[in-house]
Amino acid sequence: MATKTSKDIRNESRFMVLRSVYAGGTVTRAQVAAETALSPATVATLVGELVEEGVLREAGRISSQGGRPTVTFQANPQRGRLLAIDVAETYVRLDVYDLALARVDREQVELDPGAQSIESIAAVIAGALRSLRGREALGGEPILHAGVSLPGQVDTVRGVDVFAPNWGWRDVPVADALTEAVDAPVRVDNPLMAMATGELWFGAGRRFRDFVAVNLGTGVGAGIILDGQLVRGRGNSAGEWGHTTLVWQGRGCRCGRRGCVEAYVGVEGMRTTLGEIAPDHPLVEVRHHRAFIEQLMRAEAAGDEAAREAVLRTGDHLAAGLGNLVNLLNPEHVSVLGWITRYAGTELRERVRERIQQECLPGPGAGVSMEFTDTAGESVSLGMAVLALEGFLEQVGLPSPSSLPAPPAPAARTPHPAAWAVPGTATRGSR
Repeated sequence: MATKTSKDIRNESRFMVLRSVYAGGTVTRAQVAAETALSPATVATLVGELVEEGVLREAGRISSQGGRPTVTFQANPQRGRLLAIDVAETYVRLDVYDLALARVDREQVELDPGAQSIESIAAVIAGALRSLRGREALGGEPILHAGVSLPGQVDTVRGVDVFAPNWGWRDVPVADALTEAVDAPVRVDNPLMAMATGELWFGAGRRFRDFVAVNLGTGVGAGIILDGQLVRGRGNSAGEWGHTTLVWQGRGCRCGRRGCVEAYVGVEGMRTTLGEIAPDHPLVEVRHHRAFIEQLMRAEAAGDEAAREAVLRTGDHLAAGLGNLVNLLNPEHVSVLGWITRYAGTELRERVRERIQQECLPGPGAGVSMEFTDTAGESVSLGMAVLALEGFLEQVGLPSPSSLPAPPAPAARTPHPAAWAVPGTATRGSR
């Protein structure tokens, strides 16, 4: 583990102060110090920096017996606006947030089926932003930063979408076109990282340091948080669980491989399952993804046997895929998110709960909790708002990494001489 510099520690401490303020709403310096275990002097300095930049503001004063009133602080909603833009295969959604991370307004545009170009996506974003301005959603405030979630593998440093299989994108430069569309600094990322960041700040991350946030939608993936840290991997593509093999030489997947989790659990995978059970079922021809899932779940609830069997098989596939994640990562918790959970009935959820223990080893399986959460895309949006906030803070010289700081490394211990012995040889003093 690389040694942290004093600058690293200060940046992590600033993040802890910010997260404490955002979690508490209105807080005192003493409350922040108690929650973060930072010294009162450190908290006072960092709060002062954030107030000076306008990120935090004084919220009021609490009278105290025999002393000066205690000042309270909160995030400053009037400092400016953040844009969280979720670009998916079927829609583009713009959420406007104030700096207190409260959503001000939203505009969503459905995309036509088929491949898109970065130019077409930028044009949709620019049009949606014009609609928001027309409703005065920005309230005359400047856009401080925009966070844009793009499908596929995204290189955040170069501003490039490395691979988006559904649109045939390979190494597509995106940053310049997006920056021009919103007329503000832009940070790009993929939805798995955004979703995990949203869960870290506003969901499971408030209870757990080791958890997995699974996305169920047109695509399938997992955001991984280990010891409070978002796992990105060397190329920012960690969490592509949807493209791990579930069935050897199984169904073809849109990534070009065969047998991927997504080919059985994603929307097209569920349609294929229904077609295998009942090739003439009318829902097989419903091509709009949300309409298909909604109608499938309604049919299952109404007693349609083919729909019910498709849902149960999907539950078995999902349980197997989740079991692989649990066995590999040994998390405390699994959050199942994504727009499919908005429509999923009790049959799918209960099937997964019923089968998950069969798919997990006794140790990891016994210690993990699981929750289906109907976020309807909120985690991605909130995550991109947090990442936009992080980008803005770095821009003004107050960098604050959006993950929890790693705990200090344990002191190195000198092994006992016997620990270095080669098996089958004697160490000095042994018999």
